[in-house]
Amino acid sequence: MINTLNKINNIPMRTWRWLGVNNVTVDEALPQSKEYNLNILGETENNEVKIKLMSKNISSEFIPSKYEGLNEASLEQCKNSYNTGIYVNSIIDKKASRPIFINYKADEENNLIIDNNLIIAEENSELTVVINYNSKVPAFHNGLTQIYAKKGSIVNLIKIQEFSDTSTHLDANLAQAEDNAVVNYTEVTLGSQYSITNYKADLKGYKSIGNIETIYLGDKERNLDINYLINHYGKETRSDIEARGALLDESKKVFKGTLDFKKGSNKSKGKEEEYTILLSPKVTNKSVPILLCTEEDVDGQHAASSGRIDENRLFYIMSRGFSEAEAKKLIIEATFNPIIDKIPSEELKTSISNSIRRKLSDE
Repeated sequence: MINTLNKINNIPMRTWRWLGVNNVTVDEALPQSKEYNLNILGETENNEVKIKLMSKNISSEFIPSKYEGLNEASLEQCKNSYNTGIYVNSIIDKKASRPIFINYKADEENNLIIDNNLIIAEENSELTVVINYNSKVPAFHNGLTQIYAKKGSIVNLIKIQEFSDTSTHLDANLAQAEDNAVVNYTEVTLGSQYSITNYKADLKGYKSIGNIETIYLGDKERNLDINYLINHYGKETRSDIEARGALLDESKKVFKGTLDFKKGSNKSKGKEEEYTILLSPKVTNKSVPILLCTEEDVDGQHAASSGRIDENRLFYIMSRGFSEAEAKKLIIEATFNPIIDKIPSEELKTSISNSIRRKLSDE
């Protein structure tokens, strides 16, 4: 079997090969597409947005941007051989009062998910989409989500990944924002042996905004490769990348966050920050914050830091009667909670918190 996932998720600006951050190799091949027969639609009885299952006759409605995804083979599979997916279209000048929930679950008979999702926000509209990926069995996921935010619109996309520890998760995302549009992307990564994610946002319009908030937890021998790119094209655009994570056991993580200020994006601002808590001396933690710029009048900031839990803080919590393990869990949960609290579902928030506690307790 030919490995079609060799050197994928390439960094926007290559660096020294020996650093091992330019790309990642998954020792698998893309499986051949087959049917997926589970219902993916959750609470979708909503007259404020249009929701359909993805089909060939609606995928052409998106105004495309050049996007390479994780690699050509995985992207083409999502476009042409997908077995599930959704199409969401808001109504002009309408704010959806309730979020849309999509559940991509894998079981023994439906263990391959190839989803092609398209979200279009009409002018001055607002909508929230929550996509939950989960399984208790080995699964393979290859997905593509495209967002087109028209003038003055707001799109909130939340993705939660809780596949089993023996699964593979490949996820590509493309967003495009017009004048005064906002795209908020939230990612929660807790599962899969390989979790490879790619997100690209093109801030095309005047005063358009792109925000990313993510949390990740690596345990056992989990491999995480996270690649974010926000391109500033329009004038006075804004971006913010905030990532918080924790690594334990022998897990590996590469975080690549890039802000690219293109010519013509004057008076734009962007910042990115990543913080990782290291809970084992055997973890591999690599971070590559990048600023690219061909415009003079811009403001870009980036930072990445990692370290063990503060001993004074740990001692203070333990002095209140908690064990060391319990104290560590409380500290990590406190780090993650500001992002988890933004998920508009108590059931999902509880599931995420329970999953974090189990992994920290090695259950």
